[in-house]
Amino acid sequence: MRQEQNDNGNNYALLFQDGNEKALAFFYYEFYPSLAHYSFQLIQSRPLAEEIASEAFVKTWRMHYKLNSYAGIKAYLYKIVHRDSIEAISNEQKRIKIYRNLQPQIDSDSPFDNMVRSEVYRIIHTALKDLSPASRKVMIMHYFEGMTTGQIATELSLHPSTIKTQKMQGLKALKKVFIRPMLWLFYFCIKIFLGF
Repeated sequence: MRQEQNDNGNNYALLFQDGNEKALAFFYYEFYPSLAHYSFQLIQSRPLAEEIASEAFVKTWRMHYKLNSYAGIKAYLYKIVHRDSIEAISNEQKRIKIYRNLQPQIDSDSPFDNMVRSEVYRIIHTALKDLSPASRKVMIMHYFEGMTTGQIATELSLHPSTIKTQKMQGLKALKKVFIRPMLWLFYFCIKIFLGF
């Protein structure tokens, strides 16, 4: 019985080598469940293991003309699944390492830091609303987008001295708006940290 199965498998292997799609289907039904299970045992992700097993057949099919035995096709499929599963593990470990390297930066901000930052943003955006549209645009382009006076002048088709004037007017207006909220923010920081 086993000899008959081996002969049948080798017959399909020869058809596989010739590019016969029925032979591909034979090997797919023969090995897909065990390949997906093998990959799952390595990577512990069923959807990814199933994807790796399916992709192994695509990669093996590209090399069909080199494979002419049941055992050879089986070995090639397992080799691909093993390699791709190890690569998936490596990629996941790299992703975790990158995440962990970023995590201290993310976690280092206390709720108070986030609150202060949010409040400063709120004050800035409120102050910008009170500026003239021309000054607001220049301030945003210069301080938020990092553009130079020359770049702003070119983009807005204005003379650089006009941009400088609008910037000065914007800064002057913002100073007036910022003084009171910043004093309150400073007061609350002292109160919280020093307990006055």
